[in-house]
Amino acid sequence: MTEKKRTTEEKNGQSEGKQNRNIKRTIIKIIGFIIIAFIVLALVGILLFAYYAWKAPAFNEAKLQDPMPAKIYDKDGELVKTLDNGQRRAHVDLEDVPENMKNAVLATEDSRFYDHGALDYKRLFGAVLKNFTGGFGSQGASTLTQQVVKRSFLTDQKSIARKAQEAYLSYRLEQEYSKDEIFQIYLNKIYYSDGVYGVKAAAKYYFDKDLKDLNLAESAYLAGLPQVPNTYNVYDHPKQAESRKDTVLYLMEHHNKISKEEKEEAQKTSLQDNLVQRSAEDREVSDENKNPEYDSYINFVKSELMNNPEYKDKDLAEVLNSGIKIYTNMDKDVQSTLQERINNGGYYKNQDQQVGSSIVDSENGSLVAISGGRDYKDIVDRNQATDAHPTGSSLKPFLAYGPAIENMNWATNHAIQDEESYQVDGVTFKNYDTESHGEVKLYDALRQSFNIPALKAWQSTKENAGNDAPKKFAEKVGLDYEADLGPSEVLGGSASEFSPTQLASAFAAIANGGEYNNAHSIKKVVKEDGETIEFDHSSNKAMKDSTAYMLAETLKGTFEPYGSAYGHKVDGVNMGAKTGTGTYGAQTYQQYNLPDDAAKDVWINGFTPKYSMSVWMGFSEVKQGGTNSFVGHEEQEYPQYLLEDVMNNIAPRDGKDFSKPDSVNGSEPDDLSVDGHKDDNTTDKDPKGQGSSSSSDDDDSSSSNSSSSSSNSSSTSNNSGTSNNATTTNRSGTTTQQNQQSQQAVAN
Repeated sequence: MTEKKRTTEEKNGQSEGKQNRNIKRTIIKIIGFIIIAFIVLALVGILLFAYYAWKAPAFNEAKLQDPMPAKIYDKDGELVKTLDNGQRRAHVDLEDVPENMKNAVLATEDSRFYDHGALDYKRLFGAVLKNFTGGFGSQGASTLTQQVVKRSFLTDQKSIARKAQEAYLSYRLEQEYSKDEIFQIYLNKIYYSDGVYGVKAAAKYYFDKDLKDLNLAESAYLAGLPQVPNTYNVYDHPKQAESRKDTVLYLMEHHNKISKEEKEEAQKTSLQDNLVQRSAEDREVSDENKNPEYDSYINFVKSELMNNPEYKDKDLAEVLNSGIKIYTNMDKDVQSTLQERINNGGYYKNQDQQVGSSIVDSENGSLVAISGGRDYKDIVDRNQATDAHPTGSSLKPFLAYGPAIENMNWATNHAIQDEESYQVDGVTFKNYDTESHGEVKLYDALRQSFNIPALKAWQSTKENAGNDAPKKFAEKVGLDYEADLGPSEVLGGSASEFSPTQLASAFAAIANGGEYNNAHSIKKVVKEDGETIEFDHSSNKAMKDSTAYMLAETLKGTFEPYGSAYGHKVDGVNMGAKTGTGTYGAQTYQQYNLPDDAAKDVWINGFTPKYSMSVWMGFSEVKQGGTNSFVGHEEQEYPQYLLEDVMNNIAPRDGKDFSKPDSVNGSEPDDLSVDGHKDDNTTDKDPKGQGSSSSSDDDDSSSSNSSSSSSNSSSTSNNSGTSNNATTTNRSGTTTQQNQQSQQAVAN
C-alpha cells in the first residue's frame, strides 16, 4: 500500500509540474504576444504619426506672424483705407510687454513654458488619464507652442490626426524659433473676443490703455480671457469675467508670481472701474465695407501690386497682411465723385445695364479714379473699368486719322470724299445714315465720326507709310493687336476690344502733347521694416506734338454743332472727346426683335489738359424688344451725361488749353497744318491697299437735326461667336458679305 501510495503521489507531482510548465509557457506566450502587439502597435503608431506629419500643412513662416493689415494712402499721403475686414489688431514686441502680463499669461496657460520642449509631457500624461475617463478631448495639455501652431496652421477640430500634426509642427517651431519669439507670436495672435486680436489691441479696446498702464486685475482678466473668449466677455458676462480674473490671480499666487496680498487686493478691484462702455453697434464685428467708394481703386491696386517683381510669385493675402503701406495716386475727392455719380446718376434703363469708367492724369498717366460698376464690391464684382469691351468708333483717332497726320502730314482741312457705300475686298461699308456727305474735311469727318472717310484715311496710311503703320501707331498708346488690322477694326471690330483704363491712357497722350503714360495707381510701397519698394510705369513718345495737338483741336469739335457729343460741353473747360457705339449682328436683331436703332455698347472718351476720362456702358445679356439695348439717340447719350456730370465737378476752371507747338500752323481747328508740310489737299477718293474681308460698322450721332449730324455704319457681326459667312442685309439695309467671328458688334 505504501509503495502504491508513493507511486500515486509521484504521478500527481509529475502532473502538477507539467501543468505548471504549461502555465508558464502560456504566460510566456501571452507576454510575448503582448510584446509583439506592443511593438506592432508602436510601429503602426510611428508610421501613422509619420503619415500625419507628412500630411501636415507646410511650415509657412509668414503664417506665424500676426496679420498686420495693409494701409492705403491717397495722393496726398492721407490714410483712406485699412484692409482689416473689420478686425481690431495691434502688434507689440515682447520687450514692451510688462512683467505682470507675461506672468499672468504663463501662470494661466503654460507655467513651465521656458522649462519644457515643444510638448509638456508631465501635463500630457495627466491629460491622457483624464481623457480616458472623460472622453477624448475632455482635457487639454497644449503648450504655448502648440497653441501658436494650432492658430497658425491648423483648425480647432479634435482628432488624432490634428494632434499628431500639432506635435510635429510644434517640434519644428521650437527648432526654428526661440522661446521669446514664440511667446511674442502668441501674444499677438491670440483672440480676445469682439474681433480683437493681440494683447495690445485688447488693452486698448477694453480699457483704453497701453499695456504698461494696466493694473494687475486688468492684466489677469486679459490673460484669462482667450481660453473661452465669448464666455468670459466682460460686456456679455460680467460675473464670469470677474470669476475668471480671480482664477488667474489665484494661479499667479500659486506659481509665486505675486504675493497673497497683491492677489487679494486685485481680486477686490472691479473690471468695471476702467472698462470702456460700448454699445452693441460699437462692438459689432462686421465685414461690411465702410468705404465702398474706394473698392474699385483698391481692386486695381491689388493687381498692380502683384505684378511688381517684388510680389510676383507671392500670395496676395499674405502680402496684404504683412504690414505694408501703399501710397497711391488716388484723388479721394475725384474717386468719391465718380463712384457717387455712377451709383446714383440717372443713366440707366435697368439693373442689367453696366458701366465702367477710369480717370487718369493727362500729364503723367497716374490713375486718379476708377469705377468698376454701380455699387461695386471688390472681389465680388468684375471690374468693368479694366475689362475689355468692343470700342466702336473710339479708335478712329488712333487707327485712321492720327496715323495719317503722323505719317503723311495731313492737315485738319484735308479733303476726303465720303460716299454712300464703300467696298473693301468685296465687303460693303456704309455710314449709319446710309448717306454720302460729299467732300468733307478731316476735321468734320473725325468729330462727326463718318465711317467711309476713316476707312480711306486708314487705307491711305497703309499705302504710303507701310502696311503696319496704323497698327504701330496704336501700339505706341498701349493699344496692342496680335493680328493684322482689317477695316472692321478701324470701326471697332472684333479685335478692337479694350478697357476704359486703356482708352483713358491712350487719349491722355493726345492731351499731353503725344507723351504716353500707362495708367498706374501705386507710387511706392513701404514694408513693415521700413524698406521702400518703388513702382515704375511705362512712358514713351507716342506721336509728334503736331499730331497730338491737331487731334486734340479736332476732337474739341465733338462738342460743337453736328459733333457726336454736341450738347455735353462743360462750360469753362477746354475738352476734346471721341464717342463710340457698338451695334449687334443682323441675326441678333432678328432673333430678339430689336429696333433698328438698338445699340449694345456705348462710349465716350473725354480729355482735358488735366484729366482723361473714359466711360463704357453695356448690358449683361440681350433681351427681347430692346429692353437690354440702348435704343435711340437719347439712350446712346448716357455715357456723355456721365462724363459731363463728373467733369463739371472735377475739372479746374483755370482757362488752360492744349499747348500749341511751333510745329503747327493755323489758328482755326479746321485749318491746322504741320509746319513745313503743305497738304496738297487732294481729295482721297479710292485709295489702294484694301484690307480685310470682315465687315464692320460704326454708329455715331449728335443732337443736331441735320442729316450730317449722325453717322453710323451698320454691323454685320452676330452674337453666336461662330463663323457665319453669308450675304445678309443689315439694319441699315446694307448688303454685306459677313465673316462673323465675334460675339460683339462693331460701331461708332
